[in-house]
Amino acid sequence: MFRLWTLLVGLPLCAAAARDAGPAADAPAAGAAAIPAGGSTSSATTLSGVLQWRGLPPLQWSIETTATPALARRVEGKVRVAADGLSGAADIVIDVPSGEIAWKEGQLQIELARWIPSLLTAAQMPPLPTGVTLEGALTAKTAGAWTARGLTGQADVQVRGSLECVTPALRVDGIVLALTLPNLSDLGDSPAQTARFARAKIGELVAENAEIRFRIRSLQAVDIDGAELSLLGGRVRAEPFPLRIESAGLEPVLATLTLENLALAEAIKLLPQAVTAATGTIVGSVDVQWSREQSLTIGRGILELRPGRRAEMRLAPQPGFLTSQLPERLALLPPSFGPIARWFSPLNPAYAAVEAIELGRESLVIESLQVLTHPEADAAGRTARLQVRARPVIPGPVGEVSFEVNLSGPLNQVLKLGLDERVQMPSTGALDPAAGKRNIR
Repeated sequence: MFRLWTLLVGLPLCAAAARDAGPAADAPAAGAAAIPAGGSTSSATTLSGVLQWRGLPPLQWSIETTATPALARRVEGKVRVAADGLSGAADIVIDVPSGEIAWKEGQLQIELARWIPSLLTAAQMPPLPTGVTLEGALTAKTAGAWTARGLTGQADVQVRGSLECVTPALRVDGIVLALTLPNLSDLGDSPAQTARFARAKIGELVAENAEIRFRIRSLQAVDIDGAELSLLGGRVRAEPFPLRIESAGLEPVLATLTLENLALAEAIKLLPQAVTAATGTIVGSVDVQWSREQSLTIGRGILELRPGRRAEMRLAPQPGFLTSQLPERLALLPPSFGPIARWFSPLNPAYAAVEAIELGRESLVIESLQVLTHPEADAAGRTARLQVRARPVIPGPVGEVSFEVNLSGPLNQVLKLGLDERVQMPSTGALDPAAGKRNIR
């Protein structure tokens, strides 16, 4: 962030210092504010100009100084910068012979959408990813010095706004970021920082009340100490992970998420035509990765039903999903008995009960539920497995039903996350009678 402040305040200061120390140094307007011993002569001077540099929008700057005669060595005054969507001011002291500049009471306000892209370019920092826009405002209070040894000082920065991304479809609202930078020459001295956002929507997922705790190591390195947010009726916590920036942008990010008490009723909305209604909560963990090439991908993970709480589910109608595993009639005699065998083949009392379950007319009490994810696919080509053991809500001829639903393909496409709008799920969905295992007792 101090690179941006250097661009906005430091360059006008340098321009003014150069004019003060240039060929016109013997003119009253080029004097310094220090008053020689035994004298009190001074004069007011205003320097101004327009800065155009590295593609930045035109920046109006001015410096109001109180200067002493030409041989003085010091200029004091106030610098101001202004442009469309930007304003800043600071009290300055310029040491003319050395060109060193010190300032205090520095204040800066910028509109993010108008200035962040061009400021990143001018500061030779990686640009925002394609399709990403920022809205809102940045405000900063700063004091410091620009000397031959580099930049020193401190700054307090606040950002409030929103972020939107085209691919994947992402919008984040209510962003609040507060940075305390006590040592601009070494960002690693900065204390722990916190960022928050009120709501984020990525595809079909909605996250709320997020808090991210982090430490700045350098302009290219940030360590995430932890993060948590509300998702699917529960809480998701991220274990610590690093963020690193290279010349092309953000390096791939890998994080492990712990899922606490996610509502099964919300989670099933991500399954393609598998379950229409459910109660209960799930817990577990899953790895996620982000990269510029693949966007967001889901890694290895395990989710399980939280024990000790009643959970129910109702399957999406899928004829044959369960009834394909049992006969509609019971054969009491072998086929060799001919017509007599057909006379002694009564209806299977379990068939109607199982059919009601697979058509979504009857609910199941879930005894166990487990979801396993495999980002690289297992030996059978599965990237995720849903394993369920349940019993009918109303006791009857069927005591227990267990089944396994297999998913194949990249999970961010198979699950209805909306991360790739090109993906179309087949009408058969995940409950394919030819896929997975079913057992009925």
